[in-house]
Amino acid sequence: MEMLLKGDGALEFEDGGLCLLQADKVAAVNGLGSLSMDLEVERILERFLEAVKDGGISKLASLVKAERRRVECVTVHVAVTGTPRVGKSAFINSVMDFKDGTDGAAPTDPTQQVAKPASYRRPGEPCCMFWELPNIEGANFSPDSYLEALEVDRYVGFFILSSSRFTREAVALANELRRIGKQVYFVRTKIDLDTHSYKNKEFAEDALHVVTADCFDHLDIEYAISHFFCVSCHDTGRFDFMACIQALQKNSSPPLQKHALLLSLYYLANKMELKNSLKELIPVSAIYSCIIDPVPVEQLPYQANISFLHKEIRFFRTMLGLDYRDLNKSARLIGQPTFVLSDEIQTRLARELTEKAVAEELLRWTEKNVLVSPSNVKWLPLLKTLPGGQLSGASTIRLLDSMLEQFMDDAYRIQRKITEILRGD
Repeated sequence: MEMLLKGDGALEFEDGGLCLLQADKVAAVNGLGSLSMDLEVERILERFLEAVKDGGISKLASLVKAERRRVECVTVHVAVTGTPRVGKSAFINSVMDFKDGTDGAAPTDPTQQVAKPASYRRPGEPCCMFWELPNIEGANFSPDSYLEALEVDRYVGFFILSSSRFTREAVALANELRRIGKQVYFVRTKIDLDTHSYKNKEFAEDALHVVTADCFDHLDIEYAISHFFCVSCHDTGRFDFMACIQALQKNSSPPLQKHALLLSLYYLANKMELKNSLKELIPVSAIYSCIIDPVPVEQLPYQANISFLHKEIRFFRTMLGLDYRDLNKSARLIGQPTFVLSDEIQTRLARELTEKAVAEELLRWTEKNVLVSPSNVKWLPLLKTLPGGQLSGASTIRLLDSMLEQFMDDAYRIQRKITEILRGD
């Protein structure tokens, strides 16, 4: 089975096997995986210090709750458009992991065409909302008029779909979107019906031939080719489906919207970027545990909200694909029982996650009395003001940091096992 190293560093099986998490390590080697999400943590820290100075722990507690709500309540809007019957609804359902006909899914009846934008929500906090826009068609099509009725500013990106060549109307719309600073992605659907053309540069240039023919000011062939993806809405593990969504996640701004997209569509995300995004907000979670409803814990020299830490670690486990649902889904895709993958998990809290186990792990880090990582040293002045002192906050940060890193290692081990099975090793 041959593997291809794609231009963005992602590894992919040529025969359409599952995408590799190992691509995230390639990104890290290239310096991409280590980039900070910059989720306004410097300003969050400044606000926390000011709150302690003005009103003590009670004011800090209110602000910590508000900051978490601010992050959790982010909703990201994404637009999907194109010519008629190219699979816009199927694309949305695949992105959101919805089955056709289930509650909340976009209707895929080709006779039903939307006359105005229709929204579909991915449940969760944060959440993303995909909008199916009216079709791009007609000799009198005007990008300006089309966008004027759409509240264009709300969307972080636009997917323009076609099942064959992109029309002049589609590229004219993309040109106008680029003029106003929007990210545009050209998506060739139904590629499973024409697999011999997949990732052939000449085919891509042919599909976007109108770009060079019309010489649009704000859209050149280099941009178009780099934002061109071939997808099958029936199998998100093949072709460019994951790369397509990861491009949206990587290019989105401001950082909180990127964070929301990574968390909302975690099952399609680059795992290294997802881990880094989660890592940015660990100090906020640690402070929350120390001052929001903390309780005495056996042998621990300070109080902690163990129930909250349990939920936070469970959330990390879900985001990195280590819960039973995701393991079972991956196992079915490779024709194996779930235990074949779950046996690769070595982290205790990934296998047996209980509040007692979380308390024991926190005690272990407290007894080590180690400092926080260099990236979190800036939080030390605030940690010293906590009821349990610096030890409480530093130990909780190290606990969450450790769990995230160990879960990431488990995710790599599972992906290596999937690779071995697909290769027949």
